[in-house]
Amino acid sequence: MAEESVPEGRSLKELSEEELWELINDNRHRISLGVRPCILLPYLRQVKVLTEVDEDEILSCHNLTNRCMRTSYMLDLLRTQGRNGAIALLEGLMIHYPVLYTHVTGRKPSTEPSRFSGLIKYSELTEYLIRAVTGMQTELQEARNEAGKMSTRCSSLESEVSQLMEQEEKCSHLQTENERLQRHLSSLQREVTKLKDEKCDLYIRYTASIEEKSAINGRLHDLNLQVSFCLKISLRFLDELSTEKGSASPYLFMILSCLVSLTCQAHKDILQQDLAEAIDSQVELAEHLKSYREENEKLLRDKQGVCVCLSSAIITNEEKHANSA
Repeated sequence: MAEESVPEGRSLKELSEEELWELINDNRHRISLGVRPCILLPYLRQVKVLTEVDEDEILSCHNLTNRCMRTSYMLDLLRTQGRNGAIALLEGLMIHYPVLYTHVTGRKPSTEPSRFSGLIKYSELTEYLIRAVTGMQTELQEARNEAGKMSTRCSSLESEVSQLMEQEEKCSHLQTENERLQRHLSSLQREVTKLKDEKCDLYIRYTASIEEKSAINGRLHDLNLQVSFCLKISLRFLDELSTEKGSASPYLFMILSCLVSLTCQAHKDILQQDLAEAIDSQVELAEHLKSYREENEKLLRDKQGVCVCLSSAIITNEEKHANSA
């Protein structure tokens, strides 16, 4: 551990060059990961352990592709400066990375002048510390401002997330309603198809009824012809009998008269019955047609209403998505 690397009662200024660099190398990986060269370079140049050329090489070399490599290369350059390089590095850590300084040395950081090695004059050290503290305060203030902005942004994002969740819930309700309307529309379409099939069957029955009526009319016409022929013969026979009353039996004349009367009445009854049946059949078919027509119109109105509801729901959903976007 770092605390075990520094004997108690000895300050860092009392350690030899090898002891200092052994302390640094034991924590080289941690330093490479935690230190930004651009933070330490101003102090290292102030104490004259690195030059401007060294700084440009550390920050601008294309072979150093990441911060860890630049920090490691800076440590290599400081190693060439011997003990001063190690002291300057540890003092830079004490100023800018106090937590890391404690991990490396096992000691608490301090900005008292007596804790520094004297690589630079007291006035220059004081001036640098003032600039460093001012810079840290500025960075702290900027960090606080950024934290405030981030907090405001987080609140705004939370509000947006809440609104999006509400819109998602509304969209879910709209989707459910849309599915329900789609099912209802499918049901109406099936009903319309069924009604069309029934209407087709009804037209077939109506056509068959018309054909049957035509056949009945033809049969009635033939029957009328036959009855008319029979009536003519019967009337002629009655006329002949009436002219020959003396030779004809009164009973025969009466029978023929009754037969003619019954034939006329039967003919009349048959015609009335057939006519009544035809009228009833037509009335029933007309009522069925009217009922199916009304049901068809109602289903069409329902279908149009469902389509309007679907269109309205889709437009509302698209507008909400557009507003949320």
